[in-house]
Amino acid sequence: MQTITANSAVQFFGDKDTVFIDVRGTGEIANSGTIKGALVAPLPEFATHAKPDGSSLLPAADAGKRIIVVCASGARSGAAAQQLVKAGYDNVANLSGGIGAWARAGGAMGR
Repeated sequence: MQTITANSAVQFFGDKDTVFIDVRGTGEIANSGTIKGALVAPLPEFATHAKPDGSSLLPAADAGKRIIVVCASGARSGAAAQQLVKAGYDNVANLSGGIGAWARAGGAMGR
């Protein structure tokens, strides 16, 4: 797992081989928005969404996708990123500074 700055992460927005995952709760996302097009997989139920065989919300571990995980600050997304690495995903990054850093870097926002 690596840590990625918001400025670097913004460069991957729109890349077909990059998946953004927001692990905040739906209430938080409703209040502040999220990365446009991000998958929403709240941390308390994250394991049910992260199936290495691709049978759930996230792509398969061997799909060759870059996964960038975001939360409010980087703590929950760091925990989720570690779960992905343990599950066999190898191109996983935790967005440093969370959704606020993404917005300040000019990243596209949606609901």
